[in-house]
Amino acid sequence: MSKVVIRAAAVAGVAGTLVSVFGLPWAWYGDRAVRLTEFPGWAWYVGAAVLLNVVTAWTITDPGRRGWLPLVAGGLGVVTIVAAGVVMTTYAEVFLGPVVPAVRPSLGPGGPVAVLAGLASLTAVVASRFSRSR
Repeated sequence: MSKVVIRAAAVAGVAGTLVSVFGLPWAWYGDRAVRLTEFPGWAWYVGAAVLLNVVTAWTITDPGRRGWLPLVAGGLGVVTIVAAGVVMTTYAEVFLGPVVPAVRPSLGPGGPVAVLAGLASLTAVVASRFSRSR
């Protein structure tokens, strides 16, 4: 795979993370958009995503450390995707406590974009690993 495609996947991962954290709602509660910071555990996702993007950038730019960096990036990718999934699947519990509201919350686009951003970063890491081994 070419370096341009690898870097494009890494940039897509960073852009998707930024858009999901700052731009997109993670849930809808009627007409109200619910942002990531209103969910419990949001900092775990943000921390893991930032670390994943830093390690991804380091992995694709520093060919001398290919032994352990892809493993670290893979672990961080799994943690990032799981954290996004946990935050994404708890959207109803944020609002639906003991009271049943008249408006039902629904999943927003922020969570799926966050998962796709994590997958894009992992794709860049895997592709850079295979392109350097040739």
